[in-house]
Amino acid sequence: MTSITELEKLIAEYSGNGVEFGTASSDLSPTDERVAETENKIGCKLPPSYLWFVKNYGGGHVYGEEIFAIYPVLSDLSVGDIAYQTKSEREQGFVRDSAVVVCSNDFGETFYFDTSTQDDDGEYPVFVKAGANEKRYADSFAGFLYKRIENPEG
Repeated sequence: MTSITELEKLIAEYSGNGVEFGTASSDLSPTDERVAETENKIGCKLPPSYLWFVKNYGGGHVYGEEIFAIYPVLSDLSVGDIAYQTKSEREQGFVRDSAVVVCSNDFGETFYFDTSTQDDDGEYPVFVKAGANEKRYADSFAGFLYKRIENPEG
């Protein structure tokens, strides 16, 4: 499993060179209340590595792909918010109710947590879906982010 320390080093190495994240002091870092509201809307607890990411970086992009964040206020205009995207994808039947959407791209791929399976650390595996094809992409959000930064093609 990818450690937070390994991920921090990789983010620092690629920052400004394909990786554009905020900071812990940015207005995008969610409050505990917004985290709880988001978890209520999506029907599950968010995994620790995802919460670490949004608390430390607020959100951002990896090679132009937005990693869905927790917006300060959820509205119909919050298209980059994890709850907004998850609700929309579920309602349209693109993902099942146990999926929490974390990223999608111009290649028609949707990356999501499979909340039906959780490890001892509270992490969910991340799957990638393209059309009817789905496969496991990473063991955790940290693993997903590491893989997207280090090898965006795979």
